[in-house]
Amino acid sequence: MTTTPWTPNIARATWALLLCIGAAQAQNDVGADWRYTVRPQDTVSELTRLYLKPHIRWHALAQHNRLPDANRIQAGTQLRMPLRWLSVQQTHAQLTAIAGDVQTRQLDGTWRAARNGEAIQTGQHVQVGRHSSARLQFADQSTLVVQPDSTVVMDTLSLYAGGLMTDTRLRLQAGRVEVQANPQGRKGQQFEVITPAAVASVRGTQFVVEATPTRTIEQTSQGQVALQTSQGQVTVQEGYSSAAQAGEKPLPPQVTRPAPELQNPQSRFVDFPIIFEWAAQIGATGWVMQIGLDPQMAQLTMNQQSPSPQLNAGALADGRYHLRAWSVDSKGIPSQAALHSFEVAIPRQQQGPAVQLPAHYFAAGPVSLQLAPLPAGRRYLLQITRDPEGRQAVWHQTQASASVLLPVPPEPDRTHHLWVWTY
Repeated sequence: MTTTPWTPNIARATWALLLCIGAAQAQNDVGADWRYTVRPQDTVSELTRLYLKPHIRWHALAQHNRLPDANRIQAGTQLRMPLRWLSVQQTHAQLTAIAGDVQTRQLDGTWRAARNGEAIQTGQHVQVGRHSSARLQFADQSTLVVQPDSTVVMDTLSLYAGGLMTDTRLRLQAGRVEVQANPQGRKGQQFEVITPAAVASVRGTQFVVEATPTRTIEQTSQGQVALQTSQGQVTVQEGYSSAAQAGEKPLPPQVTRPAPELQNPQSRFVDFPIIFEWAAQIGATGWVMQIGLDPQMAQLTMNQQSPSPQLNAGALADGRYHLRAWSVDSKGIPSQAALHSFEVAIPRQQQGPAVQLPAHYFAAGPVSLQLAPLPAGRRYLLQITRDPEGRQAVWHQTQASASVLLPVPPEPDRTHHLWVWTY
């Protein structure tokens, strides 16, 4: 498995874009201060011991804040502590949800299947495959949902001042991530998503970043984000989106187009097919439609990109699901996402274990399959998947008869799996 190489010691100036909220940039300056609100019973010496590096003495903190009496500090006073003085310790992220093909790259360079609950350290990669997703949670309870075909590298995972401040920096090499940063609204938190062409630095906001090697798209759903390049800067307010090409001025923020309207909001299916369709949108050139076990799509079941706003959900197992869809315009800017919950209640019986179809199975073209005749009123349901778990479907047929023609899958040179049910 290969990934795009990256160099952790590249100077920040080589990154073409910078997204930041308010004075977040100042937190990276050597002379910047972190502010602490004094509580009853706090003392300068105790605060120095708890939050500052061992070589920093209490009188330096008192002098920095020009305290008239270091032995008496009133509750509510704001003490300034230079960031370079703060004690720092390494922390980790945790994989709190995994769906499909998710791999982690260890510090020794080896790759292995990710495990739910696994701790991800600084320097590790998380790679998410097609029809797959993962959710990471960080020390300040921020969450990152990694969407299909995306790779993220943990660049910095640090705790300052005994855990009161976090510094989280991630590298999105390619793909899409959805972030809820600093959900507790604590002051002094730092959260960055670095792409080959941009840096998203935010506090207390929800946003989406999509990255290619030369372009970054940012969409703000809560808070505000400043998008900056060497050629200029724009502020992306809540409900707006923007994009920036490396070396060019960011596009003026535009109001994020509204979520598409679902034309058949059926909430319960008792028979196949399971089909959804959205009303056409002016300016839409493509559609992304997803089904998952949770609204965040951290437990993704299906991901489809299409030029038309229609989704056939295939042979979903019985259960409750969430459906999400958004359109994309000619500039690649996504609309707001529509969300709909539904249930599948179509009892079926699996006819034996899944059948492995080796790579050469379709060498001569489509394959004719003859099944046993069924009693009146019973039908076959067939599905071909990429994976042995049955999550990544490439073909299905409902209301099938005993004689079926299996089509050549999109990747005929790999092993597939055939599933047969009656219902």
